[in-house]
Amino acid sequence: MKIQIALEWFLNPDHLPLIVGITEGWYHAAGLDLSLVQPDDHYDGLAAVAAGQIALACNEPLHMVDTQRPGLRALGCFFETEGGVILHRASAERLLSGERIRLASPVAGGVTDAIAREILGNWARRQGCEIGADAIAVESAGFMHLENMQNGFDGAWLCFANFEGVEARAAKLDVVFVTAAMGDFPNFSALELFTNSAFLAEHAEVIETLRTLISRGARACIDDPTFAARTWYAYSKTTPDALMDAILRDTCPRLVAPLVRDAQRWQPMWAAFQARGMSAVDAGGFAALYD
Repeated sequence: MKIQIALEWFLNPDHLPLIVGITEGWYHAAGLDLSLVQPDDHYDGLAAVAAGQIALACNEPLHMVDTQRPGLRALGCFFETEGGVILHRASAERLLSGERIRLASPVAGGVTDAIAREILGNWARRQGCEIGADAIAVESAGFMHLENMQNGFDGAWLCFANFEGVEARAAKLDVVFVTAAMGDFPNFSALELFTNSAFLAEHAEVIETLRTLISRGARACIDDPTFAARTWYAYSKTTPDALMDAILRDTCPRLVAPLVRDAQRWQPMWAAFQARGMSAVDAGGFAALYD
């Protein structure tokens, strides 16, 4: 059976739990021809799964609440890190002094921008500063966060500690990493696996096999980072380098095993967004993700 998993963006080490079963032949042995698909746009995979056009997708749990996606079903989390906004230290000081800053983001507009502004606003408030409503401009600029910051942006939004955090240290940038927790939000920087309600009903055994093998892949990388690195370089067909080695070392302990369908894992996230009037998904809609 051919199975496609749409990624949230470009292939990276966060996807190792999915990759291991390909390189080790586990999916093939289970009768599954599994491939990973890199989308043209961040939301493409979720839209295709919700419409029943592709079997599975992974994406951040934030997208469980930012808009209604009827038919989408959550299957479990296989990676979680700290995430938020990375600012040049000088830009952070400018923001706290009342000046306007520009954030690069992979997506811009609507709820996503509002979250960035509230995280930074709450962080500033903890330090005795109030930020004006127009103090933060959020611009769509793709996922190359460090390049964007090196090319003139004051900061980048939707950054992951195991990736951009490591990159910033390696580049010796003087930065402030304002995580969601520092801005009084529950964490939502992670990757959840999703399918369609019809596919789940028709192929429950396939889904269970995938969850078992993805869990096995995550555990293999957690237990043996050297194996994880070897797997990454072989699958990605890239040459080992010091920066990727550092990202891999930081990523492996953040992988999650087993992959469990847990309605409680992201409930605090939904509740926080709901309380702020930022969730486009009501209680029934959130519960439906786990039907």
